[in-house]
Formats: sequence, structure tokens, C-alpha cells
Amino acid sequence: MPPPQARLPWELEEEILTRLPPKVLVRFRTVCKQWNSLFNDRSFIYNHLSLPRPQFILLTKHTIYSIDITDPTMKLLERHTSRLGLCLHNANITTCDELLFFNYPRPWEKKTSLWNPWLRQVKWINLVVDKHFDVFGLGYDNSRPEKVYKMLGYMRCPSKVQTINSYLQRVSMEVVDNVYKMLEYFRSPPEDQINVYPDRVVIYECAFQTLRFIDTPDEDMPMSETAKSSHVSLNGNLYWIACNRQTREYFIQSFDFSSEIFKPVCLLPFQESPSCDEHVLAVFKGDRFSLLMQCYLTRKIDIWVTKRKIDDTEEVVWMKLMTLTATNLPKLFNKLYGVSYFIYDKTLVMCCGDDESGKPCIYIVKGDTCDKIHIGADLNSLASRITWFSHCAYVPNWTSVPLEF
Repeated sequence: MPPPQARLPWELEEEILTRLPPKVLVRFRTVCKQWNSLFNDRSFIYNHLSLPRPQFILLTKHTIYSIDITDPTMKLLERHTSRLGLCLHNANITTCDELLFFNYPRPWEKKTSLWNPWLRQVKWINLVVDKHFDVFGLGYDNSRPEKVYKMLGYMRCPSKVQTINSYLQRVSMEVVDNVYKMLEYFRSPPEDQINVYPDRVVIYECAFQTLRFIDTPDEDMPMSETAKSSHVSLNGNLYWIACNRQTREYFIQSFDFSSEIFKPVCLLPFQESPSCDEHVLAVFKGDRFSLLMQCYLTRKIDIWVTKRKIDDTEEVVWMKLMTLTATNLPKLFNKLYGVSYFIYDKTLVMCCGDDESGKPCIYIVKGDTCDKIHIGADLNSLASRITWFSHCAYVPNWTSVPLEF
């Protein structure tokens, strides 16, 4: 009779699994119930997300690329999208925790989609409305055991006093495999029509196909077009940088999808920064914030990170991680297609347009050096064919799109 096989201590098993790539973990879900339960545990997800090197996702008019950076080289990989049915042109791409979220700003693009490129899973949420309609962001109620997804945004309404029932007679929505909520809004009307067509904040909960207005004072809703493409998602909530119109203080604003309220999180760690300086918020190590600030005059970059994970029980404490003073740093202010970045191994890696041509570039900054790589420069003049692009930083993971296929 063969001797019984010795098992590794559970702590060691968990440590080994944390260090495996996402594609392997997906296959291991069926090994045993304990492993499958572990892969759904949020603390395990955060530990796993803090170890892999982030990548960039780059959208062009016709193709999606993942960009893997290994200092000082770049690996550009085309992601197959033809079978996924993804429409790319003019889409904004952001994240919803571990998933990618596509937002289509044009009036005739009444849809959004969720995607995990490493699992090749995508799901559409289609909307049919008779008015101009924009999607701001996607989140979920994190107070429940299961995720209840919502969308948030503004709508232009005939009257603030009009009832939701009468409005629903004019607006219809169809959500494919309704599980998510969307936040959406209409663009601001002309000033001479402001009293006729006011903007209203709207929540759409996909699981119940319900549309609800949120009565919130205007000063509590600093949602801009810039925030629409630059907000970050953490624990199901949305966060972005805003400025108090009365005090001129910069702070992080949030929308909590559990309580469905806007609320300020904390002030930025600097308040003397002029309005022309660039500020970019990002998620750091899966559960914290990082903040990039570039001085408009000197181009010096400061990177701040929060000391502890972000939740409602702890006060946010900032600490400066590094200061970068390379003489050839790009000018980040007012980039046409924005700035995305991540920090890995004491190195700042940024994706943005070139200062002169506007073509997408990768900047690798460490200490007093800054290396620039033109995206697609070695792929049959791909760079010259890119006339529009959208991008974001993203950590490869095994999280399935939570809709039935």
C-alpha cells in the first residue's frame, strides 16, 4: 500500500497560488472547492494584483493592443477583437476593478461593454433612448455578498418636477443579460435653456431594470468630461480629482454605489499647486491610491501614495514616494488623449501622446533618467497610422466577466 501523500501547509499553498499567472489560475478553479473559494476571496485578489507588473491597454480605430513593459523594452501584442464584436472608434476605456469598461460617447452609440482581454470574455449592455445620453461610469454595491452593478450619469430632463413615471414613458432601456447598473448623464444645455432642460443625476440598476433620479445639490456633483475619462474604480466605487469652487481646494471626490451618494474622500497632499499643474489619480497595489503631480514650469514630477488601503474606516494619509527630475520629461498638461501610468519597482511608467506629434508613446522614468519609446515605431509604420487612441493601465487577472454567456 503506497504511503499517503503529504500535503503542503495551506499558507504555503496560498503563497504559491498568489504568484501564478492569471491564465493558470483560471484552469485551477476546478481542482478543489477550497481553491475556487480562494480565487474569489478579495484579499487574495488584492495580493495577486499587487504582484504582477501592470500593462497598458491601447485602443486605436481598428485594433486593441496590450503593452507589456520590461525596462528598457516594450512588447506590443494585438488583442483579437473581431470575434468579440467590439467597436473601437471613439470609445473611452477605463477599469471597473479587475475588468475593462468601454464607454461610447457619441449620441448614436447607445451601448457599453465589459471585457477581460486575457480571458477573451466580453459582454454588451445596450441602451435605447430617444435623447442624447452619456455614460459616466460603472460600479457596484459592495455592501452585499453578491455584486449588484449600477451605472451613474446625468440626463437632460424636460423639467425637474416631472415624475419618474412620466419620464419613463419617453425613455426605454434594454440591458443585455441585465446584471449591471450604469451611471449616465446628458450634456449641459445652453445657458438660455438652463431652466427648461436641467441636468439630473440618474442611476440605472441592471438587475431590476429600474431608472431613478438622485436629488443632489449641484455643488456636490463635480462631474466633468475630464473626470469621465480619468476616474478610477476601487471596491466598486468611482473616484476622481475635483476642485472646490468656493475654496479652490483640490480633493478626491467619490460616488458610493452602496449608499448612492457623492462624497469627498480627502484633500490632495498639496494645495499650493497652480491650476495649470497636472494631477493624475491611479490605483496603487490593488487597494490604495497613487497621485502624480507635475509642475507646469519645471516639469518635475512628484509621486504620492496613500499609506493604508482605502476604506471608510481609516483616515487617508499621504506620503511622498519619489520625486523625478529628468530634464527630458514630457509635458503632461492638457494632453489630448490624457495620461495613464503605473508604478513598479521604483519606476514610473507613463502612456501619453508625444509633445510634438501627439502619437502614443511610453515613458519609463527612474531617478534622473527618462526613456521614450514610440508605440508601433517598428511595426510597418503603425505609429504613423494611429490618428486616434484611448488607453489605460491594467493588471492582468483571471476575473470572469460576471454575466452568463
